[in-house]
Amino acid sequence: MNLANDRVTGPGGEVRLPRGFPNLEKMCRALATVGLAENENGETVDDPEQIAVCLHLKERFRSRRWIQWVLLDGDSCDLATFEPLNSEFRPGDPHDVTGQRLSRFSYVKRDGADFVLLSPETACRMTLRSDEVLRHIWHLSSPLDGAQANEPLFVALGQFGFLEPGLADEPVERASWAFADAILHSSSRRGLDEPIVGENTDLQEQYPAPQARLVPTGTTYALTPARGKIQLAIDGRRSCRVWQASPIPLPLLSSFLQRLGAVHESFVAGGLERLYKPIPAAGSIHELEWYIAVGNVSGLEQGLYRYCGFEHTLHAVPDSADTAAEMLQNAGSSMGATAEVPPALIVLATRMPRIAWKYRGMAYRLTLLNAGIALDAMYNTATELDLGGCAIGTGDPRPFQRVTGLSWFEESPVVEFALGLPK
Repeated sequence: MNLANDRVTGPGGEVRLPRGFPNLEKMCRALATVGLAENENGETVDDPEQIAVCLHLKERFRSRRWIQWVLLDGDSCDLATFEPLNSEFRPGDPHDVTGQRLSRFSYVKRDGADFVLLSPETACRMTLRSDEVLRHIWHLSSPLDGAQANEPLFVALGQFGFLEPGLADEPVERASWAFADAILHSSSRRGLDEPIVGENTDLQEQYPAPQARLVPTGTTYALTPARGKIQLAIDGRRSCRVWQASPIPLPLLSSFLQRLGAVHESFVAGGLERLYKPIPAAGSIHELEWYIAVGNVSGLEQGLYRYCGFEHTLHAVPDSADTAAEMLQNAGSSMGATAEVPPALIVLATRMPRIAWKYRGMAYRLTLLNAGIALDAMYNTATELDLGGCAIGTGDPRPFQRVTGLSWFEESPVVEFALGLPK
């Protein structure tokens, strides 16, 4: 952060300070010790109005991720820095970490000249400032005993979400996720305020764009192109990003969902219930749950709905109107500057416990393959029904998880598909 006149600036914007607020050093002291700060005369500040100002500024700074936490040793030397990765992150309260150990999803990687500790379970990164910290973390493969649990480093790791219960059995939802699957899923979706997904400006600035056409190296054979009805429909498919003002007719949406997600038959094989649906899926497991965020569909109120393919029904998620609007707005902004907010958004959420119960070491790969098949089918079905559709390259799972109350271990969105009547 930088202080210039009455403004504090940093990544993501600036905050204007109240008139007469102390200099930067004293301001930081005031924010850190509200009610115990000193004014410019060195007197203790406990005025309720000034405390309220400090608390307000503290929350605004947190929302911009300007506040970091530093772990010091006895000589006031930095051991580690904890940096929030989204504006919603807050560390937990100090608690007893006896019996806990490093989360199996936590990992250390090099980032420039630093080593950082990361985990998909917490929106925080820990930059290691000392080799001593790295050596201590190395011993966290075993549960902490009572003496270790009192060490400030281990208490901090618990506060910031890097520990897990030691020898307790995992819930099936969490146990279903392999390490590589959890890392890939969390790092390829939005949810962090850092630009980890999107335009790869680093490569674009350093290297020329790879060409689309490869130079033939062997014998060339001419093929006769097909021009049947299905091929013409596929050739005519285009992503749609602008929409009519008219609502999507509910019968049209009903037909769209039935052609893709209706359950034709269920059966048990290998101890697991399998499903026959119009589109294929690995092992006929169909772990992808179909949701729709509704903004402008005739006969439906704005909100998030879950589609049930067994009865061909929609189940409204309670109190989800604002969340649906947020999801639709996110979809519109993700499609580009010229795109409009779509009337509806199809959301496919993976239930990893179902697919991981059958397949080991490839569950997340299979769910992504299934999602790709579903996307292709949605494009073709939308074209056939004279609907417009567009796959969303990025998506933020946080609104979905807030309104459903589901952890990403249980259900997490992997696909978003905008839907509406094309202009």
